[in-house]
Amino acid sequence: MNDHHTDCCGGRCGGHGGGDGGRVSRRGFLSLSAAAASAAVLAAHTRDALAAGTLPNRSLVPAAKPIPAGLRERGVPTRYTGSDLRYIGMPVGGGCCGQVYLGGDGRLWYWDIDNGPAAPGAEAGGSTYTAPRDPFSPFGQGVVIKATGDRARRIDGDGFDDVAFTGQYPIGRVDYRAQNSPVRVHLDAYSPFVPGEADDSTLPVTVLAYTVTNTSSRSVRAELTAWAENPVCLRARSQQPITLSGERVGGEGFAGVEFTAAAGEAAQPRPDIVFEDWERTTYEGWTVEGDAFGAGPVLADQVPDYMKRFGDLRVSGQRFVTSHNFQAANGDAGRADAYTGKLTSQDFTIERRYVTVRVGGGADAAHTCARVVVDGAVVASVTGDNTEPLTVRGMDLIRHQGRTARIEIVDEATGGWGHVNVDRIVFTDVPPSHQPIDTLTDGGTVTLAGLEADARVRPSLAKWSTPEEIAEAGAGPGEIDGGLGTIAGAVTVPVRLRPGQSRTVRFAYAWYFPVPDRAALAFLSGSATLRRHYAERFDSASEVMRHLAREIGRLEKATRSWVDTWYTDATLPHWLLERTLATASTLATSTCLKFAGGRFYAWEGVGCCAGTCEHVWNYAQAIGRLFPSLERDTRERVDLGVGFHAGTGEIGNRAEADMGWATDGQCGTILRIYREHQMTRDTAFLRRVWPRTKQALGWVMSRDDRQDGTLEGPQPNTLDAVWYGEIAWMTGMYAAALYAGAEMADEMGDTAFAKRCRTLADSGCRSLATDLWTGEYFIQIVDQHHPEAVNTNIGCHIDQMFGQSLALQLGLPRVFPEDKAKTALAGIYRYNYVPDPAAYRTDHPQIPGGRWFATAHEPAVVMTTFPHGGADQANGDPPSWSASYFNESWTGQEYQLATQMVYEGLVDEGLTVTRAVHDRYAAGKRNPYNEIECSEHYARAMAGYGVYLAACGYSHHGPAGRLGFAPKVRPEDFAAAFTAAGGWGLYRQRREGHRQTCEVEVRHGEVTVRTFTLELATPPDPARLRVTAHGPRGDVRVASARVEGATVEVTFTAPLTIGAGHHLRVDVAADR
Repeated sequence: MNDHHTDCCGGRCGGHGGGDGGRVSRRGFLSLSAAAASAAVLAAHTRDALAAGTLPNRSLVPAAKPIPAGLRERGVPTRYTGSDLRYIGMPVGGGCCGQVYLGGDGRLWYWDIDNGPAAPGAEAGGSTYTAPRDPFSPFGQGVVIKATGDRARRIDGDGFDDVAFTGQYPIGRVDYRAQNSPVRVHLDAYSPFVPGEADDSTLPVTVLAYTVTNTSSRSVRAELTAWAENPVCLRARSQQPITLSGERVGGEGFAGVEFTAAAGEAAQPRPDIVFEDWERTTYEGWTVEGDAFGAGPVLADQVPDYMKRFGDLRVSGQRFVTSHNFQAANGDAGRADAYTGKLTSQDFTIERRYVTVRVGGGADAAHTCARVVVDGAVVASVTGDNTEPLTVRGMDLIRHQGRTARIEIVDEATGGWGHVNVDRIVFTDVPPSHQPIDTLTDGGTVTLAGLEADARVRPSLAKWSTPEEIAEAGAGPGEIDGGLGTIAGAVTVPVRLRPGQSRTVRFAYAWYFPVPDRAALAFLSGSATLRRHYAERFDSASEVMRHLAREIGRLEKATRSWVDTWYTDATLPHWLLERTLATASTLATSTCLKFAGGRFYAWEGVGCCAGTCEHVWNYAQAIGRLFPSLERDTRERVDLGVGFHAGTGEIGNRAEADMGWATDGQCGTILRIYREHQMTRDTAFLRRVWPRTKQALGWVMSRDDRQDGTLEGPQPNTLDAVWYGEIAWMTGMYAAALYAGAEMADEMGDTAFAKRCRTLADSGCRSLATDLWTGEYFIQIVDQHHPEAVNTNIGCHIDQMFGQSLALQLGLPRVFPEDKAKTALAGIYRYNYVPDPAAYRTDHPQIPGGRWFATAHEPAVVMTTFPHGGADQANGDPPSWSASYFNESWTGQEYQLATQMVYEGLVDEGLTVTRAVHDRYAAGKRNPYNEIECSEHYARAMAGYGVYLAACGYSHHGPAGRLGFAPKVRPEDFAAAFTAAGGWGLYRQRREGHRQTCEVEVRHGEVTVRTFTLELATPPDPARLRVTAHGPRGDVRVASARVEGATVEVTFTAPLTIGAGHHLRVDVAADR
């Protein structure tokens, strides 16, 4: 297995057995105190004493917490200006197609569309939470406008002094004004996003729709020019001769430039010059700064074993240089990475085209690298790839021949992968690489086009350093050696506007980089031949653009319809709509991939922690509801396919990357199988997967040693450790999975298995309600035979009722009694919702360390608190690094908690928790679209969609034709978007006195309803209830109206299929 990404957690990610093993690297974490206290596990009488109220109650956080003002108010869309624009990065590329951001001022940045390594900061430590990244782009690009009587302006914050950003994912909107400009400009940037239509929503494209309005009193002529440098082979051009070119392309509805690359020819090589081989004990000839590099080069056979976890270090001789100062750190890996320093060579004259360096370690080109400096400026650099072994990498210096230079080896990083390894340095004319272009990860094509009939193309510009040059420059060279420079092309669209008139001009980018990083994905089946999914549909970027131009009308209409449905036509608070859909953009980041053949694959976060990890993706709800085919395929192809042990029913938590099970992972996957079944229109999927689903549930049942519905043995979980004992969190997940299994067994006619599942689930639920209930919340009874195991004992843990949260979303029977669940939710809110996590951590040092995902005065839910003691025992004996998680705040966990709160009626508390996340990710602090945990765009954060489902009181079962709503926010006059098997639309309800009108309007696809469930303001008298319904073809006959409390279940005599543009209306009169 290649561990380029799988070890991003420093070995921490839980796998088979999930144990710590006592050797786990702590890179990316704050150092854990060696003196952390540990003690024996709690005895049963301690738990009983707590239940009896005889233990002291130490208040860790204020019991009373104010509800934010305006929490339920509709409000207005969030509009960012000024310094709040700085960190915004809305993903606006296609799903599973890489990552490109729309910045706050409309610039496109990040641009990981060519299968490159994750940008620095996208690692387990989550450093970009406290140090958000500023916008960057690996190539020049942008849009310029030149209007009558005005200078040429960049359409960004440099060209316009009044800029405002409004984010309504998937569309980012930017408004531009300038005092002396006769026009104002509005940008809508997006990639097609149509729920239910995965093919339409995973196109490698970004659309930029600029609307120009004449604000003057005279007619205005203007030209909009989109331009870009050639972005093909950005990495390869420093490793081998590459010829860059651009050519005119066009077709029906578009005209543009396609950027390409071809193999260049290498010159006759001169003899190599070995500049440095490090085969000595000192840094003679180099200037040493700082303390990272120690006294001299180290012997390869004397480095710690953990530096060899990737295999042979590939040192050319006996010694090499490393800034991982393990000799000074006395075995503390985190401390060894905390040292900083620099080595600087003597000056030399550049006499060969390339400098090659054997390099490993961190992948941060700014902070952990070897670099060449000419006249005080860095002209080239190389890094490792977040692995230890040394790889030969080159720097092309053809533009600097004959000049004086020096080499710097730099370590300015202190966190995870905060070191650089360097070996042999050679000056050579021989290219470091000789790969065919079509095998390179960054080999491909990019097309920039205008989707307008009057677009004019310049495939190569003579100059492009200023807006005036971009607007007016003549033709440049058709091709260029990539070592000497690049080329830029442009597309111009003219507009003529009368006073007050507007016109929309559309530009678009399309890209085609079909070869993913196969080395980083070497653990996957068929990794040697992996290709991007879009390579099955298209042969080049221009072919993608041709498809987009042909379909743009349909795709844009559907995308805008979804945005209108979600944001404009809804009545929920704008802040809530923005936050709960923001993390759905994770699909359009480098977290998610889709391969030829249809397989969906995802990291936990960008480039970090392998295997579409079950116990992380269990939390994510957005993709399962918006693009259910992707999740459905993953259940069948991966969880019950390549990751399935056919002999036992065990599911590999990370499939090929780790075939061992995780308790929460496997239980959650069974629940997701039921969700995926509910989001289909028939039973075909369930019939295909049922035999293995039953076997998978049987595997979990076989872990139930006493066959009483309670798990007690080893329970590996998402906190990267094996826990033991009776754990409310784990048993609750087990019970929910059993209830889901019973429902599926019923549908498959397997009544005996259904009965067995319910019997075990009922028994487990009784244990939860008695043995694991303290009177305030649910706990863990630790196993005294495993004092080494991390545990929450009598602590208050955020995920104690995660199984209930999932059960509510799936319409399953209760796992925890309703009254006790509400009490426990109030307990979590009281003890874990912390106004100042930094002060909390300082004041409660019993649990050491933890990463920062909520800092000083940023309210958040701390994962586990110990209001009645037990913190000194939670670390295990010896102390486990994984206990540091208890101090952290993970948005995915906060969302699942808020989801249950809202469903259970603690609406203000649930919204308060969600609002706290929203405020932590306000644009003035960090990127609102990048929720961070173990790396960026972390998948668990897509649990936010569950809060939305709860606010709608949504329920659905596609094959059964069941659809229902019980809104929790302003139900008297409510409207919200919904998705269902086969389509999506808008749900409205209005209450007037004792009457309620409910309307399901389908706006895309079609939805079949046999049973519709609604909730009235108060329980009605069934004898006086009157229900009528009206559908696309007139009145709909009602077979029955079953009443349970305030809930009314209306069943029609026959299924009703509602197509786009049609609706179902149900009127209920509860006369008294």
